[in-house]
Amino acid sequence: MKILVLSKLLPHPKGISGSLIIHNRMRLLSEMGHELDLLAFANESEGVLADDIRPLVRRIRLLPPPGRFQRIPRARFFGVPYPFSALTCGDMRRAVAEMAGLHQYNVVIAEFSAMGQFIFRNPMLPAVRRIVSVHECASTAFAKAIRLRPWSPGGMLKKIQYPRLLRYECAMYGNADRILTLTGRERDAMLEHNPDLKITVVPHTADIAAYKECWSAERENAIIFVGYFSLEANRDAVLWFARSVWPALRRRFPDLVFYVVGRAATPEIRALGARDSRIKVTGEVDDIRPYLAKAKAFVCPVRMGSGFRAKLLEAMAAGVPVVSTALGAEGIPAWTGDSMLITDTAQGFLRHTSLILSDYELRRTMARNALAIVKAGFSADRSARALDSALAEAMKAGA
Repeated sequence: MKILVLSKLLPHPKGISGSLIIHNRMRLLSEMGHELDLLAFANESEGVLADDIRPLVRRIRLLPPPGRFQRIPRARFFGVPYPFSALTCGDMRRAVAEMAGLHQYNVVIAEFSAMGQFIFRNPMLPAVRRIVSVHECASTAFAKAIRLRPWSPGGMLKKIQYPRLLRYECAMYGNADRILTLTGRERDAMLEHNPDLKITVVPHTADIAAYKECWSAERENAIIFVGYFSLEANRDAVLWFARSVWPALRRRFPDLVFYVVGRAATPEIRALGARDSRIKVTGEVDDIRPYLAKAKAFVCPVRMGSGFRAKLLEAMAAGVPVVSTALGAEGIPAWTGDSMLITDTAQGFLRHTSLILSDYELRRTMARNALAIVKAGFSADRSARALDSALAEAMKAGA
């Protein structure tokens, strides 16, 4: 089968969350015998990272992400709501149509909901099966953010934007031949809005062998959080943790270091490192594994958003015990106290993180149990079967 993959960022085998999810998925599709092309947004400086994906594809076409003054008028013209409007780009709409017409793909897969706009209401697009891979349902994420901070300026603005966003998402997903989600809970939430959606759950798969060296590394007295900070959920998580948990944790462990890793760190996040030398804001890194190898604990204080946090699976594969909110751990069948520690309060994060830092045997036991979960529930075979089913169902649509 000939497949065009659309992505808002470059797939990357050493990357973080979304970029790694897409790389692993493309690797599986290639191993299944499908012919892949990639069309993605990427800054000029990221072009070198494309070398890691070239063995899996026939063609790569990269476009610069739209600038702020480009996307606003285009978003209004195409009727695309926020937050999808941040990626609205006429050049991408034309490129999708041109490649689909020239190479006659069987399927176009839009990785991330925001990329779905380029195969939805695109009059230039020739007849082709369309799949939207939903890493995070934006309207579900908006609803959770509104509940968390209903009377904040951001919460009030989201209340105004929410109805239009929900209508657009429901129409876009309903227009696709198949929807992919990473968790059953995300699927169920989407079906509440439209029970006729055609959804397949395709779980993330972790390349355990890639994290083998992390297990033998000598760990620092350090904790880590990883994420793309263009997402509000990640910004909120690290700022809340730094404000509500870190000061007391720092007093308990005078030599503790907090690594904040990921692209698009905001000035507010970078200011954390400027004020406290033991908070290391790295920015984007070429390889997340050396940072996972340093840490004794991975914290995931995510309080909003939706979908699956692949970063937790990466930490589990690397032998790093996880402390997470229940929302952050969504989609991972872990049990608190056995393979992961789960809490939704600042005091809980302080208590659980302190326990992991202080107890070597607990760290070792949790790491071993967590790795067993990764092996049992997130195998390549399981993901490949789900992908194969989704492609078959998409091809049958309208037949």
